[in-house]
Amino acid sequence: MKFAFILISLWVTTSTYCISPIMPNYQNCKNKKEKKSQLFTDTLYSESFGENRLLTIYLPKGFKKTKTYPVIYMADGQLLIQSYVKSIDSLMDKKLIPEIVIIGVNSNETFIPSMGLEYRNFEYLKNLHGGKDTLNLRFDKHFKFFTSEVIQYAEKSYSVSNKKEDRTFYGISNGADFGVTVAQDKPDLIGHFILCSIVQGSKEPFAWTKANCPSFFLATGDQEDEMVQDEAKRLGKYLTQISMPYELVFYHGGHERKKWEAQFIAYLPKVYRKKS
Repeated sequence: MKFAFILISLWVTTSTYCISPIMPNYQNCKNKKEKKSQLFTDTLYSESFGENRLLTIYLPKGFKKTKTYPVIYMADGQLLIQSYVKSIDSLMDKKLIPEIVIIGVNSNETFIPSMGLEYRNFEYLKNLHGGKDTLNLRFDKHFKFFTSEVIQYAEKSYSVSNKKEDRTFYGISNGADFGVTVAQDKPDLIGHFILCSIVQGSKEPFAWTKANCPSFFLATGDQEDEMVQDEAKRLGKYLTQISMPYELVFYHGGHERKKWEAQFIAYLPKVYRKKS
């Protein structure tokens, strides 16, 4: 039986930056002319799922529809909360990173009692328990939703760049596993991956070349399960073999959200320094 971490988290629907009701979008915020950044939820109907899905959106101070922004696509977008915003705003104020937009794709944390897992796990992990039953088909639906529907919507609605080098993926735990699969299956889609505590990654052999390989910024805890630590090492070993520079940090701690948040914030200046 394949291993899957279960993250129980709160759905974030409001922020002190731009407080919105349960069905907000940028239209609720754009007339405020605030000098503050904006954090709010948006709803996108998914053709793949045939249902509405929530997005958590971060827009920088002075956001303008006439400007094109680098973008971060974040798995488990409901974890994008005010503490992230405060740190990101500070990095921008200090000119350590450019103005960016973050598109947080909220995960479905509904618990499936018969499986002891969440829908989230099936949406992030390919063939979690084998076969092509209804649950495992959720991976294909989510993959299309994330890599096609969300990106098209973000480019249309939030003025984000359509260039690979301007796109970054951020994922934690099984969300990081999903990131490995995105990088594997669509190597020309996203240029940079910040992955924290990869649990099992992609079980398919890595197949990047130095020419198409994204850049990777990896972090995992020195107190994590050995399997989690080994996944980061396995990916790092392959990147070394193809002479692709990468960063791997073993922070002191375990499978912890605050540690992941700290690593994400620490990596951001490095991501954009590489691009400059």
